Amino acid sequence: MRKYVVFIGLLIWNTIGFAQVPGTWNEYFSFRNIQQLEAVDDNVFALSENGIFIYNTSTQEIQKVTKLNGLSTVGLSCMAFCDSTSSFLIGYGDGTLDILEYPSLRVQSIPIIANKSIYGSKKINSIVMKNDTAVIATEFGVLTFSMTTKNFISTTILSDDGSYVAAKSVTTDGDKIYVATTKGIFSANLSNANISDFSSWTKLKNIPYENDTISHIAALNGTIYYAHKNIADASKDSVFKIHDGNAEAFKTQMGDITALRVRKTDICLTSHYTARLYNQEEKLVCQFDSLSVNNFFSDIVRMENGSIYISDKTLCLYDNYSKKNIIPNGPNSNHITDMYFINNELHVVCGNIALWEMLMYNIKTEGGGWYGHTNWKLGNSICVYAIPNTRTYYIGTYGFGFTENEVAWQTGNVFDASNSALHTYYSSDKNTSIYDITSDKYGNLWLLNSGNDYPLVVRDVNNNWYSYYLAKTSGSIKNQKNLFKHFVIDSRGYKWLTGTGYLTVFYENKTFDDTSDDSFIQIALNDNEGSIAEYTTCVVEDLDGEIWIGTSQGIAVHSAPSRVFKDRKNISRIKIEIDGEVGYLLSSEIITTIAVDGANRKWIGTENSGVFLISENGTEQLQNFTKINSPLPSNTITSIVIDQESGEVYIGTEDGLVSFIGSATIGDSEMENIIVYPNPVREIYEGEIYIKGVVSNATIKITDVSGNIVRTIIANGGTAIWDGRNVYGNRVKTGVYFIYISDETGQFTKVTKMLFIN
Repeated sequence: MRKYVVFIGLLIWNTIGFAQVPGTWNEYFSFRNIQQLEAVDDNVFALSENGIFIYNTSTQEIQKVTKLNGLSTVGLSCMAFCDSTSSFLIGYGDGTLDILEYPSLRVQSIPIIANKSIYGSKKINSIVMKNDTAVIATEFGVLTFSMTTKNFISTTILSDDGSYVAAKSVTTDGDKIYVATTKGIFSANLSNANISDFSSWTKLKNIPYENDTISHIAALNGTIYYAHKNIADASKDSVFKIHDGNAEAFKTQMGDITALRVRKTDICLTSHYTARLYNQEEKLVCQFDSLSVNNFFSDIVRMENGSIYISDKTLCLYDNYSKKNIIPNGPNSNHITDMYFINNELHVVCGNIALWEMLMYNIKTEGGGWYGHTNWKLGNSICVYAIPNTRTYYIGTYGFGFTENEVAWQTGNVFDASNSALHTYYSSDKNTSIYDITSDKYGNLWLLNSGNDYPLVVRDVNNNWYSYYLAKTSGSIKNQKNLFKHFVIDSRGYKWLTGTGYLTVFYENKTFDDTSDDSFIQIALNDNEGSIAEYTTCVVEDLDGEIWIGTSQGIAVHSAPSRVFKDRKNISRIKIEIDGEVGYLLSSEIITTIAVDGANRKWIGTENSGVFLISENGTEQLQNFTKINSPLPSNTITSIVIDQESGEVYIGTEDGLVSFIGSATIGDSEMENIIVYPNPVREIYEGEIYIKGVVSNATIKITDVSGNIVRTIIANGGTAIWDGRNVYGNRVKTGVYFIYISDETGQFTKVTKMLFIN
């Protein structure tokens, strides 16, 4: 009995030490952008673009349902609750439907619409329930679906000629369906056996805007409420009601309508700046107004006990009784632009070059909490960096220079062309863009200030500024030599710049103010077999000191960077065999980012095909994670960074942030904290056994108590993996096993042990 207790304690200790098992995923989605609310019992269900969070109003606990734990994908657009089956029907932007059972939260996917060949958008815009029948408004028409049999009943294309008319919203009143479309309002009897035939539908006439876009529609006690969408000016959106065949303006006109719904006896109406709830007599129950541009109200709901909750696309869920915001732990946005991991903290920015967005910064702390800020005076945060061994971090922006900060929840000093050596873009007097930021080993801050003749800028540790002339050339934007997007400083101090039709290398020779000893080279993108790519995209130095370059057509490598200014050695491509075919490594992919793990393997992000894990030398493809075969929310990867101590690989995409617990970590030369997980290995355990905290690329010999070698394995950086089998492929017998760990020289350094139960 005592031994059992001891081993259970050992198992618990190792579980804590190795809390995240390699091969598992985490999601770090933002839930601020709420689009719809529904109330069931004591729970508020809040639907956001990447999932649903459930707020229990009694316990104040939050539970999340995402792609990681059951949902089909991301891009949620609407939902409706079916009382008769006690389940939600969830709609997505790609036409997917999910059934979410309550309270078990089990999910069943209905991918029929998403898989159907339909020209144009398949987005699910609105769902309403009539008993156990779901009426679904889509961009191509109206469908009915049985929540009991889980089969489609009908499909209606709302036109005589078969062309698609977008159904924006749908409601029922008695036996009739009313559909708001881009060409007015149509109605039909739900019980009509020929509902799929458009001739059985009637268009509502003699109402305001009868031929225009109607964005929302709802029914209560024989009255139809609808919102007209003013395409030219959203502030002129208007709300009307139809009763006994007569149409008139509703009592309030808020403009910029975001939602119009009926829940039991409540009329729920929200706009950009206003949320209002009316009872069935159209008397105002609750009014919540804001003049702040930060607010963007999207829904309002009343619970059975009378408490009211309001959703906001910026401030998340608001409890009108306690006057507090409910925000699930996570970043501010799902549009991940750049990340940097340092001091057990993940720094994230969420800006966008194409669209003006407020400066948005997030930090995930060692304890797992998220902090951050938005700055409404600055926009378009596109890169982030923190100097090692300091608490200072930097945010680069598209057009506003960069900020220097020491406090996670506010913006510090701002530097642009007016107070530094930075320059504005050629065609603008005010646009100061910082595409990338890093530092050298001496603590000097380097910035990529693209779009002018002096794109490489340094501020030394004494706050002196210097910029370096890299003049532009004629030709397309890809061939202009100074429109750089990314750079890295290698172990020699050389600066490798990418983003143009060349690979550019620069070295100031440690003399910032003396340009006479500077070295500069531009390497053409070709090798002995021809052209490699049109332009470079990103660059990284691996653990062997080689330079890996991402391009518009795969990967290139400079294997002798120390001689780059001497023999001008060209870059080369790596050949790889996949499914019997030999080709260049990822030559059909636009590479967006590269990260190197503790085993010197390369994690490669692409523009359209997800993430590839490539072996140390690039000749073997180990993994390809996509939106289809993993929790990735998108195949467009924007940034990858790695926590080298835990092996957690953070993957940023245009639609959200997830992480994969990798099997490689940085080696520990001291080996003072070796962890074996699980330990003991129970008879029911079928997974792999992880030995973490060993010296880099260690040789691991596993022996029985008699000293017989059971298995020899090589660590991935600081982590080794054993499948629990001997050299013959058989599961080892019950007993205590010794784990001998030695470095690459073969010298014994450490030993530990484990219990294995067969």
